[in-house]
Amino acid sequence: MEPLLELRQLSVTFATNYLSIPVVRGVDLQVGQGEIIGLVGESGCGKSVTCMAAMGLLDDNVRLGGEVHWKNELVDPQNDVSMSRLRGREIAMIFQDPMSALNPVQTIGKQLIEAIRVTAKTRLNRKTLRNKAVELLRDVGIPDPEKRLKTYPHQLSGGLSQRVMIAMMLAGEPDLLIADEPTTALDVTVQAQIMDLLRDLRDKRGMSIILVTHDLGVVAEVCDRMVVMYCGRVIETGTVQTVFNRPHHPYTSGLLASLPRVDGEDDELTPIPGVVPQPHEFGAGCDFATRCPRVSERCYAEFPDLKSSESKHKFACFSPFSAEYEELEV
Repeated sequence: MEPLLELRQLSVTFATNYLSIPVVRGVDLQVGQGEIIGLVGESGCGKSVTCMAAMGLLDDNVRLGGEVHWKNELVDPQNDVSMSRLRGREIAMIFQDPMSALNPVQTIGKQLIEAIRVTAKTRLNRKTLRNKAVELLRDVGIPDPEKRLKTYPHQLSGGLSQRVMIAMMLAGEPDLLIADEPTTALDVTVQAQIMDLLRDLRDKRGMSIILVTHDLGVVAEVCDRMVVMYCGRVIETGTVQTVFNRPHHPYTSGLLASLPRVDGEDDELTPIPGVVPQPHEFGAGCDFATRCPRVSERCYAEFPDLKSSESKHKFACFSPFSAEYEELEV
């Protein structure tokens, strides 16, 4: 099956008058039809920037490298004219904070109808636009959708606001939905509802989803594959089942070991020692070397290529960890 979205050696550099700061470095990523991909890593590792670069949502002071392919065609993320034909209609993105993404002085109905009008392939009359807005709100599980059209964002809870954002992104019936931390600042029960909603939308519409998150529990629950990033690079990728049960990169192993146990056998968490290096501290070697228990001199000199241990499981490490994690079986 050909991928919907493919990133080939994508790089992003923030440039100023005095500095050039690498943020994303040589990312390869493929998203297939109907897949849910979990993009995982600590804050600042380049997850959101990677997605925004692919959609052409970064500022002019950013330098991009590599290639972005959409449905086997090369696209230029810095060409706003060509990307405007894709954004909303074929690729849509849900941002982290729905309260800041929605206009506080316009009703939900006005904002949703505008999204429908802009992404519609043909001109729609007012009644059709309103009916479509009601249908979208109903699809994302908002009760009494006709009444909600007249409400303002501050009158909605965080969970309902996030559902409105999802409805707006679905207006153009995109093939790929990028969800950037869609459960941030939401209650645990509401988080579960949003995740169930995204999974249902995938099943009903055949839509692909990139889920940007640092919550491994969410990844285990809803994702088919996961991509682990560290310091702007992909360091491990594979099916959720394989990566959770047989993590090969020491960073991935550290992430899994730091998860709290639900059976209460161990009250203490196992943190990863050290701190994440800043972008200006990146070197030629592996950026995890200063924190890695399996480090060697070679790790400081060069960065390993992604190697494959089995089907669709790749890792970038000279001394991979391969112990079984049976207690984390998903």
